[in-house]
Amino acid sequence: MTNDMPLASPIAALTWLRALEPSFAGATRQCLGRIYGDNEEELRRRATLLRNALTRFVERFGDAPVRIFRAPGRINLRGMHVDTHGGYLNLMTHQREVVAVMAQADVGRCVFVNTDPAFGEVSFAVEETRPPVSGAWLDFIYAPETVRRVASRKGDWSNYLRGAVIRARCALGHRPFTGFHCVIGSDLPRGAALSSSHALCLAVLLGVLHTHGGDMDETQRILAVRDAEWYTGARTGVSDQGAMVLGRRGMLVNAALFAEDLDLSGVRRILFPDTLRVLVINSHTSRNLSGAQLSAYTGNRFAYSMALAILRRELLAMGVAPDRVAAMDRLARIDADALGGPRVVVELLRRIPVSLSPEELQDRYQIADFEVIYARYLGGVSQMHRPRWINLRGPLLFGLAESERARRFTQALESGDYALAGRLMNVGHDGDRVVDAAGNPFRRDVDDAALDAMEQDSLPLALWPGDYGASSPVLDALVDAAISAGALGASLTGAGIAGAVLALCRAENADSIAEKVRGTMATERYAALAGRDVPLDAGELAEAVVVNTAPEGAGELRINDAPGAP
Repeated sequence: MTNDMPLASPIAALTWLRALEPSFAGATRQCLGRIYGDNEEELRRRATLLRNALTRFVERFGDAPVRIFRAPGRINLRGMHVDTHGGYLNLMTHQREVVAVMAQADVGRCVFVNTDPAFGEVSFAVEETRPPVSGAWLDFIYAPETVRRVASRKGDWSNYLRGAVIRARCALGHRPFTGFHCVIGSDLPRGAALSSSHALCLAVLLGVLHTHGGDMDETQRILAVRDAEWYTGARTGVSDQGAMVLGRRGMLVNAALFAEDLDLSGVRRILFPDTLRVLVINSHTSRNLSGAQLSAYTGNRFAYSMALAILRRELLAMGVAPDRVAAMDRLARIDADALGGPRVVVELLRRIPVSLSPEELQDRYQIADFEVIYARYLGGVSQMHRPRWINLRGPLLFGLAESERARRFTQALESGDYALAGRLMNVGHDGDRVVDAAGNPFRRDVDDAALDAMEQDSLPLALWPGDYGASSPVLDALVDAAISAGALGASLTGAGIAGAVLALCRAENADSIAEKVRGTMATERYAALAGRDVPLDAGELAEAVVVNTAPEGAGELRINDAPGAP
C-alpha cells in the first residue's frame, strides 16, 4: 500500500498466502508492482519474504485475520553525518525491508516471533506498555527504572519492540489495547548501514497504530521512530526513518531534516535518472572499535557534536549581527552565501583552531553541558586512550562542506551533470577516508596553508573535503574498487567504520562494475581486511552487491481485489 491509500481491514493469513502463491498475478501483481516496480525478480523476492512471514504466523498463531505493514531500508547518497545538525540529505528507499504481520488478540500480551531463528520469541504484558503518565518521553526514557530495564536487555531486539509499542500507545491515548500477535520478517542485512533497526521500529509502530484505529502524519511518524530508538539507548537523528516515511518509488528525497524544528515543507522529491544506477555494496564488516581507532573516531564525533555552538561563537566574535547568527541554527542555513562569500568562510575557519585539548576547548568556548557531552562520546574510551587533543577545524569544515555537497548533488542530477554528482561523492568520501588506494594513511590538511591553497584555487565549498575520518580500510578499498571499475563516484553511507558503500554508475556499466567489485571482495586480501578467516562464498558475493530499486515508502500492504478482501 502507498502512503496515501485507505487503511485495510484484516484478511485471513491463509487467504493472503493464496494471493501470494509463486504464480501470483492480477490484483496481487498490480499491488506489488505499485510498491516495488516492475522487475519480476524483485517482485518474487518481495512475495517470498511475505509468504515466509505469513507461513510462520500460521504455524505459531493459526489462521487469524491479519494486516501487513512494511518499512524499507534506506540509503543516503550525499549528506553524511549532517542530519543531527540539520544539513541537507539525499535519501532513497532500499528494496530490502522489514515486514510485520499483525493480528489483534485479546490475550493481554504483545507476542513477537521472528522468521530468523537467531531472534527468540518476545512476549510482554500489555501492562508493561503503559505510556508515561506525564506524557514527557524524555523524562520517561531517562527515568532510572527505564534505564535499568533497558540495560538488563542490552543488545536484545526486544528493546526496539518495546520502545515502538510504548511510543505507539502514547499516540493511541485511551483506545482499548488488549494485546496482539505479530511475526517479523526481514531481508535487510544486519550491520550493513541500511537502517534495519529503524525499519523494525517503524513497521511495528505502524502496525500497532493502525490495528488499534490510530495514525500519525509524516512528521509524527519520523519523530516517534526517533523516540523508540532513544528508548533503546541509541541517540539517532531523523534521517533514516525520514527516508522510509518520505520516500517514493523511484525517487530521491532532498531535504534538510532538523529534529528540533522538523518542518517538511521544504522536502523535494525528484525522479532518479533512469540512465543511472546505484550499487549498494555490503562490506560484510561490523563496527568494532578499540584503542587508538576508537579514540580518533569518537574524538571527531565529540568535536562535531558541538559544531554549531562553536561556529556561532566565532561568528559573533567576527562581528556578525546577533540576529543573523541566531538564524544560523542548522547547517542548511550556513553556506558561503549566508556567511558573506568564500573569503568569509576562510576567515571563519582560520579562527577555529586545528585542534585543542579538552580543557582548552571548554575554556575557549564555554560549551553548555560540556562534561555531559564529553562523557557521552568519550566515556567508553579507556583513560589511556582518551585523546589529548581534539581535532576541531577538520570536522567542522566537513560539516559545512558536506551539507553544501548534498545541496549541489541534487542540482547536479537534475541538470544531468552526472560527472559532478560522482565527484561530489568522491570528495565527500575523501573527508571520511583513512587510507589511500595503496593502503597508506590518508592525510587531509586543514591548516592555514591548506585554506590558503583552497581559496587561491577558487574551489567552491562543496569541493573541500574537510576531515571527519569515519571510514575504514575496508570501506576505502570498496570505494577504490568501484571507482577503478568505472563508477562515476562512490562513498560510504551511514555512520561509517563498517556497513555499506554506494557507487553511482551509468546504467550500461552497472553490471560490469558490480562484477569487478565482487571480484575484489572474493580475494584473500579483502578477507584479511574484513577480518574474515575465509573469503566470501558465492552466495554472499551475489548478495553483497545489489542495484538499488527504491520502492514506495513505509505503509500498509493491501491487495484490494484479493479473495476475501473487503
